[in-house]
Amino acid sequence: MTNNTPVTLKFLAEKLKMSVSTVSKSLNNYPTINAYTKQRVQEMARELHFMPNKSAINLKEKRSRIIGVILPNLLDHFFTRSIYGVEQFATQNGYNVIISQSHDDPKKEIQSANMLLRSRVDGLIVAISKQTQDFSHLDQFEQMGTPVVYYTRNPSFNLNCHKVLGNTFQGCYDATKFLIDRGHSKIAYLGGPKMTNFTHDRFNGYINALKDNEVPFSAKFVAYTDFDKENTIAAIKNLFADPDHMPTALVAFKEPILFDAIKYLKSINHPNFNKIESIGFGNNAFIGYLDSPPIASIEENPESVGENAIKLLLQLINKEIDIENYQKVMVDCKLVVHG
Repeated sequence: MTNNTPVTLKFLAEKLKMSVSTVSKSLNNYPTINAYTKQRVQEMARELHFMPNKSAINLKEKRSRIIGVILPNLLDHFFTRSIYGVEQFATQNGYNVIISQSHDDPKKEIQSANMLLRSRVDGLIVAISKQTQDFSHLDQFEQMGTPVVYYTRNPSFNLNCHKVLGNTFQGCYDATKFLIDRGHSKIAYLGGPKMTNFTHDRFNGYINALKDNEVPFSAKFVAYTDFDKENTIAAIKNLFADPDHMPTALVAFKEPILFDAIKYLKSINHPNFNKIESIGFGNNAFIGYLDSPPIASIEENPESVGENAIKLLLQLINKEIDIENYQKVMVDCKLVVHG
């Protein structure tokens, strides 16, 4: 046998004078095979550097052992952290992960979905783009019996689906209540893209906290941004435009837009800059190094959101949950107060 000929199960079996089935079961630690046989097979396999043929095993199982993930952007720290949760759990369970970024473009999302469908993934985890309203490119997976779990962004138009979401309503409610308890009654809300459904939960948390604490709502204190810098600055200018109605506190959809706001207010030497207390979603690691850090952060536990998404997906793949028994899993946010 030449050096570069791969060692097959058949070759091992012949060398050990055993059946192929016994060798295979010994390598897979079957309880029906006695310890001595297992040991002999495993030692021989090690000596000969036997590598099991993964694709042959997967073919037999009719599984690719690959999970597809589509998300908007890995530069977004939330998604980077959530992927850590997905990959950890997937790897422990013998799955590989293919990640594809849509950059919040529905066309790219459709391309990614079709690529992953061709790759025969066993399941799909997806955070939809800002503009996704038609779900046919994602429904085709379920039509083929491949489960889909939506995570972090709520596909409100799609009622029959599995989803794992951060409880951003509760996160924003707690943040607003915290500021009210600190004596603020002029609390501004800087939201994400206005037309997007997954942004409503936070706003509702803000509104409900005001209502429950009898703080009057003012539309002047609400502005939206689609996350690009110019847009964010324009929104901030609007919030702080009227000297008679000046917010003393701010709750923001995401910390990056909060940092843009803080930077802008500092650059124009806003008279009450040091008195404005702000909270955003994220709990970014570098907050500890800031001169004027936000008073608190809403920690969304992205790793836990990712882990819950892959756990649910594997239960669907393993048919522990019926594909049409639609699940909704909520992961709590936590208010983290700084210094």
